[in-house]
Amino acid sequence: MNKLIKQSKGLQIQIIQDWAPENKKIILGHFERKIATFFEAEDKNEQFQNLHKLLIKWAVLTGVKPLPTDDEIRLFVEYIAEHFYRLSLMEIDNAFNLATAGKLDIAAEHYQSFSVIYISNIINAYKRYNGKFILDYRKQLEDEERENNKPSESERMQMMIESILENFENFKKEPKYNHFGYVSYDFLKNLGVIDLKPEIKGILLEQARKMAVEELNEKRKENKHKSERLDIKLEIDEILNDATGKQDLVIRICKNLGLIHYFEFILENNLSLENEITKSMTNG
Repeated sequence: MNKLIKQSKGLQIQIIQDWAPENKKIILGHFERKIATFFEAEDKNEQFQNLHKLLIKWAVLTGVKPLPTDDEIRLFVEYIAEHFYRLSLMEIDNAFNLATAGKLDIAAEHYQSFSVIYISNIINAYKRYNGKFILDYRKQLEDEERENNKPSESERMQMMIESILENFENFKKEPKYNHFGYVSYDFLKNLGVIDLKPEIKGILLEQARKMAVEELNEKRKENKHKSERLDIKLEIDEILNDATGKQDLVIRICKNLGLIHYFEFILENNLSLENEITKSMTNG
């Protein structure tokens, strides 16, 4: 998804059901019909009249005296429609509600001047305030969608099998060492597909130890930090002095080699890897 949320998707009410009421209203307002849709709509007059009533409401609640005339309120409506058309009426209402409750980074006193400057200061403060709640909503929506779209265990297994078969086809065309082959090796071994003989494991272990030392020596040459080079030297010494191959790097390389050995076994004996996997799953 290029955008975490799309207006056409609609509000996912379950995400905000446990939110505090005033925070819930921020998200509800975000999904309400925007003022921009009023201009060409059949109910244009009704909607702008609702904005008109909303401004009168807050002029009364904030204690402006005398109240602005209808003509003055109409000018305020035109101003909001021109500059804040991306907001909904509920968001305009939320802005005044939170500002007068002291929740926004603005002083809500009007000093008997219910003006476009006063109105725009409140709305802009709200726009700075509501962003964090919208981002939180989007994150929770993304997390929920990711959880809902998570493949089942059987789907994950099928995806893994398809990936292994694809890697095998690539190996047939161009046999080469795969640095991440240990993932496929573990999967096939757990299925019972791969079962290497002890003598083969011994040969692969010795080869893996040599490759690990070579890899670490190259890494050591390229590293400019003395402390890190010393750590690499200690890792090399541990591999050279311990023939059991218990080091993580040696184990990974050994498994990578084990996968290559098994792929070569399949090819040499003209077997089908897919059939071998199916047979192991059926017998299991």
